[in-house]
Amino acid sequence: MKKICLFLVFLSATIPTVFSQTDLSEINKPLEYVEQANKDIENGDYEQAVQKLIAAIRLQPKLRDAYLSLNVACSYTNQNAILKSYLQKAKTIFEEDDEFCYYLGNLYQHENNLSLAIKEYTLAIQYAKKNGEDYELVYAYYQNRASCYLKNNEYAKAIPDFNYALKLNQDNGAIYANRGIAYFKTGQRSQACLDWKKASQLGISSASTYIKRYCK
Repeated sequence: MKKICLFLVFLSATIPTVFSQTDLSEINKPLEYVEQANKDIENGDYEQAVQKLIAAIRLQPKLRDAYLSLNVACSYTNQNAILKSYLQKAKTIFEEDDEFCYYLGNLYQHENNLSLAIKEYTLAIQYAKKNGEDYELVYAYYQNRASCYLKNNEYAKAIPDFNYALKLNQDNGAIYANRGIAYFKTGQRSQACLDWKKASQLGISSASTYIKRYCK
């Protein structure tokens, strides 16, 4: 009798799980929320998008695309506190993810919390070295950290970051314009003027003001 019982238990343990239609619906729901939210973003319904993306994350916290779309939606609704909490959550789930550090750095810079912004950009740069610098936004990690250095009057620190940003994005006029300021503030007027002229050629109209004032 014992043998029969053990055999029955063994059989029941090996029966594969069969998902019902309701189970599959629940599994797909977070993905559906993200898809709907992305359509809302395209249509300018940012508030609706935020609500759907938060719902998606609550159902599936490891859905990376939901956090990325939330970053876009919240940038239009100015819900910075909400976005910050979810980006911090994303950092704990997706370890060494340079993109989330970058977006969090942007939030801190927007708040003028430059020390925390620099910290996040530095992490983004470190992780990008491991993950690969082929991602199209990596240049901005350096550009934005350099911008923080400019705001902190740390001009000498800004220049190497601007240099590397230009290595990754050679035709970015804003980088030339801001590196020109860093050069000028460190006494390198001729280099500053070259950068401002290049920035002007690339469509940065404000660079012409610096050229007229300082590059005679």
